[in-house]
Amino acid sequence: MEFEWDASNLQHLARHQISRQEFEEAMANDPILVDFSDESGEERWYALGATGALRVLFMVFTYRGESVRPVTAWSAGRKLREAWFSQKSI
Repeated sequence: MEFEWDASNLQHLARHQISRQEFEEAMANDPILVDFSDESGEERWYALGATGALRVLFMVFTYRGESVRPVTAWSAGRKLREAWFSQKSI
């Protein structure tokens, strides 16, 4: 999976103390797609994913051609973490 990074999306992640590596790891670890919306003609996808250290992230991203463009992400709250773990234990 290829990612499209720039200063803007890296700053969005940094505001939530999430590294580029954590985002990529969570995307590679079979995330759960939660929803999507159309923001000014661009689809935004919302997903829950976890890092190898089991930090559950709520991630927002879009597709640009063959690449994933991260928009932002933050640590999932308790209810979303529980939802992720319950889905993954099936």
